Amino acid sequence: MIKLLKPFNLKIIACCNYHDNSTEEAKKLGIDEFVTLEQAFSRAYVVSNHLADKENNKKIISKFLFNSMRQGATFINTGRGAQVNEDDMVDVFETRKDLTALLDVQYPEPPALGNPLYTLENIHMTSHIAGSANDEVRRLADFVIADFQRWSREEALLYSVEPASLAWRA
Repeated sequence: MIKLLKPFNLKIIACCNYHDNSTEEAKKLGIDEFVTLEQAFSRAYVVSNHLADKENNKKIISKFLFNSMRQGATFINTGRGAQVNEDDMVDVFETRKDLTALLDVQYPEPPALGNPLYTLENIHMTSHIAGSANDEVRRLADFVIADFQRWSREEALLYSVEPASLAWRA
């Protein structure tokens, strides 16, 4: 994501609990500054959620954070729906018409019929399609097939996920 945003000359801030959050680490990653979650919501024009899917992140994005967003800010959730306190989001977005939410994920998926997410004009939902643009699905399938073939020949895998990395992956 950072590499995709760099050509637009944006100030990129990030909230992270698995890096050392030093200035050197930020520069290495292409981030201008590490901030707290509260600072990210109150300072950014666009907040994009990529928090890891961990128990302690459930409903972490709450009324306090949504209320602290800048005038005209946008919240994007391609992370996990369970990380958002949906009732809080609806309460804030009903009154803060200046905010926009773009939700690729919800909890549960899909939201129940009659859910206010369907009717609020400043909340827009997609059907969990992030990462599926253009030939993305075919490319991912090619990676899986290629690694399966390596595995069947008892060769080293190219795209394995180490268990230790699951603590910080979305």
